[in-house]
Amino acid sequence: MAKVIFSADGLSFSIGTQQLLDNTGMTVHEGERIALVGRNGTGKSTFLRMITGKEMISDGKIIYAKDLRINFLKQDFSLDESRSVYENIHDGLEYFIDLLHKYETLPLNSTAHSELEQEINKHNAWNPEQRMKEIMTRLNTPEPDRKCDTLSGGEKRRVALARTVVSEPDLLLLDEPTNHLDTETINWIEDYLAAYRGTCVFITHDRYFLDRVATRVVELDNGKLYSYEGSYGAFLEGKAEREYREDAQDTKRRKFLRSEIDWVSRSPKARLRRNLGRLKRFDEASAQSNVQRVAAIDLVIPEASRLGNKVVELKNVSLEFDGISYIPNFNFEFEAKCKIGIVGRNGTGKTSLLKIITGQLSPTSGIAEIAPTVEFNYIDQGRLKLNPECTVIEEIGEGTDFVNLGGERIGIWSYLKRFLFEDERIKTQIKYLSGGEKARLILAKILKQGGNFLILDEPTNDLDLSSLRLLEEALAQYKGCVIVVSHDRYFLNRVCNGIIAFEGDAKVEYSLGDYDYYLEKRKERDKKITKTSSRKNNPPPAPVPQKTKKLSYKEQRELDSMEDHVMELESEIKKVETIFADPDFFTKHSDKSTELNSKLTELKEQLEKSYARWEELENKLI
Repeated sequence: MAKVIFSADGLSFSIGTQQLLDNTGMTVHEGERIALVGRNGTGKSTFLRMITGKEMISDGKIIYAKDLRINFLKQDFSLDESRSVYENIHDGLEYFIDLLHKYETLPLNSTAHSELEQEINKHNAWNPEQRMKEIMTRLNTPEPDRKCDTLSGGEKRRVALARTVVSEPDLLLLDEPTNHLDTETINWIEDYLAAYRGTCVFITHDRYFLDRVATRVVELDNGKLYSYEGSYGAFLEGKAEREYREDAQDTKRRKFLRSEIDWVSRSPKARLRRNLGRLKRFDEASAQSNVQRVAAIDLVIPEASRLGNKVVELKNVSLEFDGISYIPNFNFEFEAKCKIGIVGRNGTGKTSLLKIITGQLSPTSGIAEIAPTVEFNYIDQGRLKLNPECTVIEEIGEGTDFVNLGGERIGIWSYLKRFLFEDERIKTQIKYLSGGEKARLILAKILKQGGNFLILDEPTNDLDLSSLRLLEEALAQYKGCVIVVSHDRYFLNRVCNGIIAFEGDAKVEYSLGDYDYYLEKRKERDKKITKTSSRKNNPPPAPVPQKTKKLSYKEQRELDSMEDHVMELESEIKKVETIFADPDFFTKHSDKSTELNSKLTELKEQLEKSYARWEELENKLI
C-alpha cells in the first residue's frame, strides 16, 4: 500500500445557508493523480484551500504526512506585477536554494548532510536555475525580463504554473490549470503530470485532460465526496449506478413510511414495549432526508433568424502588425448552420480574425463581405468582465425587467432561475459569487443577446462538466452560424464541423470535420513535408538502365482499372466526410459514430494501398 499523503475525515463547512461539506472526507496516497469534479459552487476550490490550511474547517480534521510540501495554483492566482517573469518564477525555487545552502554549510560526515544529499538527488536539483529554464521553455513563458503587468491573462497563467511546478512539491494542487492555455501547452502539462513523481489533486472541466491524467475521480456532490477509480467514462458510469442505488433506497424508505404511518398514528399498540423497536425504525426512517438532486441549467439559445445563402465571405484577407504577418491571403465562406472551431496558440491572430469577420477591424488587404441578414452575437473576452459591485439581476437586467428569447418574453427573475440562481443569489453582488456562478452569469448574459451568428470566445472556461454537456447539445441543435474559439478538444469534437487552425508562422489552415480529424490531416501534411524535405536533402541515386518489362495480362487489366478504383474510393471517403460535416451529426448519427470512424479509416487504408499498387505496376513498365 502506498504512503498516505493526507487524510481528511468528518469535514463540515458552510457559507450562510449553503452546506458545502457535510461530514465527509477522503484519503490520498502517494503517486495518485486525482481529479476533483462537481457542479459549480459546490465547494471544490474551498476544499483545496482547506487542504492547504488557508480555509478554516468548521468541523473535522485533516492529517498530513510528515514534512509534506504543498504548492497550490489557485484559479484566481496572483503575481507580483511590479516584478519580472524571471523574478516571479524564481520564487518557486526557494525550497531547492535553501536545501543547497544548508548542504554546503553542514559538516560532510553529518547525518543531516547525507539526508539533504538524498533529497537533492531525488529531485535532481543540483542546478535549479537550469531546471527553471527548461520548464520556462516547455511552458513557453514570456521573455524573462518582461514585467508581469504587461502580460495577457494566458501569459500570466503560464508564469504562475511554472512557479508552482518548478520545485516538484510532494502534493500539487491545481485549480483549473488549463484555462486560457493553448493545446500545445495543455499537452505538455498532461505529459508532465502523467510522469509526475509526487501526488496531484486538480480541478478541471477539460475531459481529455482528465482522461489522460487522472488515476481517480472524486466528486463533490451535496456536501459528500464520492470516489471512482479510473477515467471520466468510469466516473459517469459509477455516478449513474450510485444515484440509481440511492433512488431505489429512497423509494424503499418512503414506501416503508407510507405502510407504517397509519399504524404509528392510530394504534395504541405502537406504544407497547414490544413494539418500541418498530417505532424506533419508523422514527429513524422519517428523520432521513429525501435524496437531493441538483437541477440542470435550462439552457435555451434563442432561435436564430433566417440567414440567406450568403453569410460572411473572406476574400484574400491578410493582416499585419508592425511588419509581422498574422493572416496570409485567407479565403473562406461561412454558410448557414456551419459551426467552426478556431484553434491555435495565444497571440497568433485568432481574436483579430473574429474582429475582421464582424467588421470591427479592417484587414491589411482583402475584404470581408457581410450579408445584410447577419446578426452577430459576439462578446469578446474584454466585454465578458462583470461589474463586481452590481447584483446578479442588475448585471443581466441592464435597466429592463424582461428578456426576449426568440418569440418568448420572460422576466429577468425567471430567466436567471434557468441558470440555477436562487432568490438569495439573484440579489447578491457579483463580487461574492463563486467562479462557477460568474461563468454561468456570463453565459446567461451572452445568450440573451440573440442573433443568428454566435461567436463564443473560450466559452468553456470555468463551466462545470454538466453545464458543458448542455451547452454542447444546445449548440449542436442551433440553426444559425457558430464560431467557437476554444482549447477544449472534447468540446470542439462535439460541436464543430470545421476547424480554422492558426499553426504559427502566419500559416492558417481550414479542415472539414471535427478537431480530431483536423489533427489527423495535419499529421498527414507534416509527414508529406518531412518526406519531401528528406528527398531534397538526400536525392536518390541515378537509376540503373534496365530492360523494359512487360506486364502480365492480369496485371495490365488491374492497371487499366486502377484509376477508376481510386476515384471510387475517394468518392466514398468524401461521402463519409460529408456525414461528419453535417451540423446535425450528433443528433442523426451519434449511434453510428464508431462505425463511421472505422469505415473512414478502412477506406483511407485501401486508398493508400491502391496508390502504392498503382505506382508499383507503372514502375514495372519503366
